[in-house]
Amino acid sequence: GFFELVNHGIEPEFMDTVERLTKAHYRKCMEQRFKELVASRAPEGIQTEVNDMDWESTFYVRHLPQSTINEVPDLDEEYRKVMKEFALKLEKLAEELLDLLCENLGLEKGYLKKVFHGANGPTFGTKVSNYPPCPKPDLIKGLRAHTDAGGCLSKL
Repeated sequence: GFFELVNHGIEPEFMDTVERLTKAHYRKCMEQRFKELVASRAPEGIQTEVNDMDWESTFYVRHLPQSTINEVPDLDEEYRKVMKEFALKLEKLAEELLDLLCENLGLEKGYLKKVFHGANGPTFGTKVSNYPPCPKPDLIKGLRAHTDAGGCLSKL
């Protein structure tokens, strides 16, 4: 299952900055690559239903146990700095949510944090997704069938 969290304590202005920088990064570095990928998958244009392609442009930053933010190509320094701050805020929020879930499930405080900790510490990252306008939405499925393993806190 999933839920939307509002009034979570992360400042709206900060979230606006994350969104602005994410959109600028997409336009500058990813939009053309996505168009080229689509063209390579359907050289004559999309004429029939497409089932084997997700209509999204993404990149993933792992924050824990070891950050990969410096390995993600094309991120400018401002965006890297904001994403690092975003990760710290999300980690704190995730820990608060886990404790609230423990409380509501009648578990000892910290139990779920221990469960997610694993042998090398928790695995925590941010999947940054953009869903460009689709020229033929009746022929594209959007996202293929999938499952998300683990605990997922945020997808931009």
